[in-house]
Amino acid sequence: MAEKRRVPVGSLQIKIFAGFTMLALVLLLILNTYPLSQMRNQLILAREVEMRSDFGAYAAALESASVLDYETAASVLSILDIGRDQRVLVTDQRGEVIYDNLKTSDVIGKTVLFSEIIEALYGKDIFRCSYTAEAFSYRTACAVMRDGVVEGAVYAYEYDTESADLLRETRGEIARISFAVTAMTALFIITFTTSLRRRFDRVLQGVYQIQQGNYDYRIDLRSSDELGVIAGEFDKMSGQLAKNESIRRQFVSDASHELKTPLASIKLLCDSILQAKDMRVEDVREFLGDIREEIDRLTRITEGLLYISRMENGANMAGICDLTHTLVRASEILRGSAGAKEVEIVCQGLPEAAWVSGNPDMIYQVAFNLLENAIKYNKQGGKVYVALEEREDQTLLHVGDTGIGIREEELERIFDRFYRVDKMRSSETRGTGLGLSIVGQCMEAIGGHIEVTSTYGEGTCFTAYFQKAPEMAGDDGTDTDGEGGQRA
Repeated sequence: MAEKRRVPVGSLQIKIFAGFTMLALVLLLILNTYPLSQMRNQLILAREVEMRSDFGAYAAALESASVLDYETAASVLSILDIGRDQRVLVTDQRGEVIYDNLKTSDVIGKTVLFSEIIEALYGKDIFRCSYTAEAFSYRTACAVMRDGVVEGAVYAYEYDTESADLLRETRGEIARISFAVTAMTALFIITFTTSLRRRFDRVLQGVYQIQQGNYDYRIDLRSSDELGVIAGEFDKMSGQLAKNESIRRQFVSDASHELKTPLASIKLLCDSILQAKDMRVEDVREFLGDIREEIDRLTRITEGLLYISRMENGANMAGICDLTHTLVRASEILRGSAGAKEVEIVCQGLPEAAWVSGNPDMIYQVAFNLLENAIKYNKQGGKVYVALEEREDQTLLHVGDTGIGIREEELERIFDRFYRVDKMRSSETRGTGLGLSIVGQCMEAIGGHIEVTSTYGEGTCFTAYFQKAPEMAGDDGTDTDGEGGQRA
């Protein structure tokens, strides 16, 4: 058995881990920025709406007052009940402060030129916010108008630490959640990639084992995902390779044996001729006749193997053939062999023409080998029955004999190369053991199939199923003689 190999760590696990890690980092970055950004924006927007509303109303109230002074500003601010958490300034049109809600103020009577106040004195309503980790800083300014002329400005400033604390706590909670999610994600990624790598290792180990010639190796993942499907197909492939390797070894063994036997006979006959000092001419001619028979046997074996090889390499399967004509021609060629054994070939009511689909040469090989086989393994004075049966889309060829028959346990092997039912009879009939193998492969190649029934000691019947072709197809000049190829 091939040595088990440790598959080295490749880049696949690293790539998957890096991919998942990058995805997790991106998600964590979004989780730690987008919600906080949205929350901050909502806090600022809510405060802007509130301050604009409050101090816009304050400015409007001041506009309706007859005089803009400290008492008026303080009275209106008290009535509106705003500004408790803000620093509120009211200036005249020159920017001089006339009111400050800070009790310890020292800016009243002084000119304050904040940018917001300057813009308000030009008739604009301003709101600005700045944020640090400690607090929000809100600033708003509104113009105080009278008859379309700017009389002054209202300025409010708020330093909000509560909202900043809330945002900071929320950030901390999200950070803790992110840490937990990161830890769980990392654990999942490590577990997933480790499991995936182990499964890939099993698949790669299977490839290595097959490479080393261990066709009995099975991955056996037993899962329904893509890797499971690949492993299942791999196991099927390795099983087929094991079967093919067994067939190949058996074929090499059988072919070596079949070729060795006639070669050994030829060598023995040649040595007999060379070692004999005074051999009669008649004996020499007899030995040479035996050598010729062995050479003919070798030729039949090699021709049969070459024919099988051509089929396996993708011979042209297309064509049509007149099965009646092919049977008659094969029967005529085999009349001599049948007469030598006093075997009668009986054709039972063959139609004038029976057009079937398939390569004519292959169909001829089927007909010839079935008839030859029926003659070879028949009894002295026996019969071979040939009949055609027409069905809706098929034509059935029946070839039966009154020969030695086949045991039931051997029926499954009769289409194997070099397999012979009766080894003793095979040596007498000079068979190659390739005839039925060629028949089986030809039928499979042209899209048909063949069945066999047999009673040991009484006879055998082969039934070949051909696909029927339209009768008019025979008018296109297609070769229907079925003479191509070599006999096996």
